[in-house]
Amino acid sequence: MKDFAKKHPINKSKTRRVKTSLRAKREMNQPLKMKHLLVIAGMSTLLLVVSNLILQTDVANVRSNVSNPKVEFLYPIELAKDTVLIELEGIVVEEDCEYLIQIESYGQRVYAQEQLTSLLSLGLKSYVEKTFSSKQPEKPLFRVMSGPYLNKSEVNNARELLIKNNRQPLIYKKCTKN
Repeated sequence: MKDFAKKHPINKSKTRRVKTSLRAKREMNQPLKMKHLLVIAGMSTLLLVVSNLILQTDVANVRSNVSNPKVEFLYPIELAKDTVLIELEGIVVEEDCEYLIQIESYGQRVYAQEQLTSLLSLGLKSYVEKTFSSKQPEKPLFRVMSGPYLNKSEVNNARELLIKNNRQPLIYKKCTKN
């Protein structure tokens, strides 16, 4: 039979063990001692002396004797001499573009109409457009659109107004070739 009397806290010995896990096991050293700094300084001095002897550089020869330099910019004159003519016929096709903004898409027309009334109160030219999803072609979607805008400046102004009113608009560009 086993004696459990020694395991009771009253019967345990009073000696305390000091935990060494919290003590540093070695001294704290500085990252660079003085002897390391002296070695680095000596090596850099030796490198400078040897490079001066090998390369035989003289600082006085590198300096120039110009006292008042004059700078002339001949860019416009040189640009006129080097003109390049490009024929744009056939490269650029004139397009008539307009910009549209999609504000939101809804599955029911009622929600799209509510969004439309709030956009009209902001002063934007808006309308609801019926479209179909490519994932579910039998289910119609109702897009709330704004526009058309004739240039990027107008569409960006309308986009900023929508962003300030907590909406995330998408910009579409529709172009027709002339």
